[in-house]
Amino acid sequence: MSESADGSAQFDALARYDVVDTAAEPAFDDVVALAARICEAPMASISLVDGRRQWFKSQIGLGVAETAIDVSVCARILDQPGISVLPDLTLDPRFSDLRRDTALGRLRFYAGCPLVTADGIAIGALAVLDVQPRPDGLSDLQVMTLEVLGRQVMQLIENRRVLRERNESESQFRVLTDSMPQMIWTTRPDGFHDFYNERWYEFTGMPHGSTDGEGWNGMFHPDDRERAFAAFRHCLATGDLYEIEYRLRHHSGEYRWVLGRAVPLRDAAGQISRWFGTCTDIHAIKRTETALADSEERFRTLIEVAPQVVWFAGPDGAITYSSPHWYDYTGCDPAQGIDETWAQAVPAEHRGRLEAAWATALGAGDAYEIEIPFRRRDGAFRWFLVRAQPVRDRAGRIERWAGISIDIHERRQAEEAGDLLARELAHRIKNIFAVIASLVAVSARGDPAVRPYADALRQRLSTLALAHDYVRPHSEASRPEPLAVTIHGLLATLLDAYRDGEDEPRIAITGPDHPIGARAATAMALIVHEQATNAMKYGALSLDGGRVGIETRIMAETIEIHWRESGGPPITGAPTRRGFGTVLAERSASGQLGGEMRHDWKPEGLRSVLAVPLASLRD
Repeated sequence: MSESADGSAQFDALARYDVVDTAAEPAFDDVVALAARICEAPMASISLVDGRRQWFKSQIGLGVAETAIDVSVCARILDQPGISVLPDLTLDPRFSDLRRDTALGRLRFYAGCPLVTADGIAIGALAVLDVQPRPDGLSDLQVMTLEVLGRQVMQLIENRRVLRERNESESQFRVLTDSMPQMIWTTRPDGFHDFYNERWYEFTGMPHGSTDGEGWNGMFHPDDRERAFAAFRHCLATGDLYEIEYRLRHHSGEYRWVLGRAVPLRDAAGQISRWFGTCTDIHAIKRTETALADSEERFRTLIEVAPQVVWFAGPDGAITYSSPHWYDYTGCDPAQGIDETWAQAVPAEHRGRLEAAWATALGAGDAYEIEIPFRRRDGAFRWFLVRAQPVRDRAGRIERWAGISIDIHERRQAEEAGDLLARELAHRIKNIFAVIASLVAVSARGDPAVRPYADALRQRLSTLALAHDYVRPHSEASRPEPLAVTIHGLLATLLDAYRDGEDEPRIAITGPDHPIGARAATAMALIVHEQATNAMKYGALSLDGGRVGIETRIMAETIEIHWRESGGPPITGAPTRRGFGTVLAERSASGQLGGEMRHDWKPEGLRSVLAVPLASLRD
């Protein structure tokens, strides 16, 4: 047996058993009584030594619950193996200084069986005592009985520890399970339910213990009951993990969806000793899944009935889905790769343009838009407007592209017809200008005196024809390239027809210049032409001494064009009605140029300001 010098080993061992200072227990008292009877001793005890005192779990004839360590016979022989039999303590020098008084007199005889733990630490003894010496000690039967009873005492102490630890474990298990949001349950190997945590009773509203055994059967939705039972019976028979979704009756009477799971606990031999299971309320998740499925079904139905082609692509631009209308239109097999069917439908002469525009959108992460013809299943080609937008996650990364392809063939045809009509009309107007110029030239041939005036008139007619080419509606194909690529150059070209002479120009252009693009030049030409026409009809240019001053001002991100008339007829107020040309000019300012026009009808002449973002001039 091992023992530290200060008794700490006994102290630690006894602490693990937690038996010292506990109440009397019949099982221990019976052992002590039997030992005293078999050994024919007036006193017997179960003593436990913790290094500081001797405490009696049970005793007969001693009359005390504990003694000091210095009067303990047990403490002095605790390190000796086997039963110790001391016939007469007065004759043993080891106990000459020991005080041996008991309730029955002075102690003379002692026989004790040590109580030894599984790891070899003696923590006490089962002893019989007498106030009379016993030269013959104990008989063999008495020694054997004392040994058997000693082992029995140690087993009782061990059982107490196991029971205490099991109770503590069960208590901890219950506290743990009651603190969890899931419903926890256990069953025996045969599936008999024998435990539920508090969450189960809170959820179901059932009385404690009412769902033990087979009582839980009625908690399932009738439509899910047999399916759930069949799954659990299979797991009980095979030991497979149990997992299933079913509806469980809530205390409100509503059936709510839960996720049921269970795993088997196996012993050392691999046999199932218990099942541990959980029920997790997933009703909100199921409702969300159902709503999402319904939403996806509605979305898919909308896509399938829509006449447009709806498509999706991954972040890299690879097309991942195209609506059925695409296959109906092209006649392609849905089993083919989607990218392959798109490539087949685009004419070879347009593929480079499409691929370049798509690559630009992918690289910049910007919206994508292009008009492109697609081959129909009968071989004909129809024009489509293809648009796509990037769909980003919360971090701003592109998750996918969502696109739509809209049949615009009739619109394209109408635009082409309208453009053809506009070009034909413009051609006729140019012819009219040319005829008038020719008539002027013919008329001047017979009178050399009017020839200078005729030449000036023909020059003005030519300038008006050029201005007309700017202000008429254009398509991308018919739009003219600007003769001048700056605002001052455009103004000078358009207003050249209104000059009186080189020495005394009626229109002065001042201020900083700025580049202008073709589309913006057309809109700007319409506005300036309308201003000049009105000035010629009603304003400063309608009188010989009238003048127009045009000043450009650049401020931050905006350019302003100030129009100032002087020397014309007096103005009594703003016009009571606006003509079509004025309305068209104002709409061009706001719609095409993204700017605004302001008018101030002063008595000495019109003051107007056209304010345009510089960014609008680049187009």
